[in-house]
Amino acid sequence: MSSALNTSASQVVLSGFLSGQLYLWLMGLVLVLTILVASFATGANIVTIIVYNRLGYTDTTSISLTALAVSDMGVAATTYICVLAYFLPMIPNAPFTYAMFLSTGPAPHTLFSRVSALITTYVSIERYLCVLIPMKVKSVFTPRRTVVAMTIIFVAIFTLYPIVFLRFPVGWISIPQLNISLIAVIPVTDYDIITLYNIAGNIASVYLPLLIFPTMFFTTVGLALTLKKSKKWRDANAAGTTRGSSANGVRSTAQDSAAAATSSKESRAVKMVILITTVFILSLLPSCFHLIAQILFAEFSPGGRFTNLYFLVNMFVLTADCANCSANVIIYYKMSTRFRLATQDLFMRGVRQKRTHNA
Repeated sequence: MSSALNTSASQVVLSGFLSGQLYLWLMGLVLVLTILVASFATGANIVTIIVYNRLGYTDTTSISLTALAVSDMGVAATTYICVLAYFLPMIPNAPFTYAMFLSTGPAPHTLFSRVSALITTYVSIERYLCVLIPMKVKSVFTPRRTVVAMTIIFVAIFTLYPIVFLRFPVGWISIPQLNISLIAVIPVTDYDIITLYNIAGNIASVYLPLLIFPTMFFTTVGLALTLKKSKKWRDANAAGTTRGSSANGVRSTAQDSAAAATSSKESRAVKMVILITTVFILSLLPSCFHLIAQILFAEFSPGGRFTNLYFLVNMFVLTADCANCSANVIIYYKMSTRFRLATQDLFMRGVRQKRTHNA
């Protein structure tokens, strides 16, 4: 496994399903796209954290979405390291290999992605239960418990991280045949370490996605069906209210307006969660196809026959991850009035301060 991961860039380019020139052109294009999307994702999530901090953490959703923004920032930040992992070994005579970046790029990127997935699943479950049994859920999902839940998710996932350093230690390796030395992964033969890494890898890459994907899918479908049913109920209730408003007077109309406003707010919150989870599910599809291809085709791997196609698709998976991180702030801005006003105030304040300074 380590010998495959230590494959040099020149070997990668010259072998596989794609020709070397086509591979370099496509990889360069995807690399630029990935950097642009990752840069936007980084800025967008910084804005999200600042805005929710200004709004305050009085409700559980603000806490969860802030934690999601922190995790998404981790996804975007580690994407830059992954890009370096592809780019640096392409430099002629560079003493680097792709594998030396495994512990600082792909591994933490995967873990941050799993944290984001678990937080998104948590938010979708919470919102679904809030719609299904609102009176009971509000006493269970408190702000304090949400902070504890977010902390547990981060800690539980990143307990897997030290295993990566044990499995892929980095050091100088001499190649006498070529009279060169490379910074690469030192082969590990310890059975216990290899077994431990395989278990951790299965948890992060197989078991967690198998748990997260169906849970997120069914809660999203449940939310959509509940939202549709709620809309029918509101329409019927509004029709009944219109017929009885003249008999009940102004007080009844005011109460109905307040109830309608509350219902509309809940409806927007549900729609926002549905959009967040839907975008996340779509962003998971490239990763799922990538994993399925590895299972079905043994040559679709680092060092295999289709190694350049493997790396190209893998980079596209990174782009999809960053696109998901970028989409959330757009959803918040479009669906949440409080978030939109706070964001506008944040940027307008910056403009006003700049004008005052220039004056």
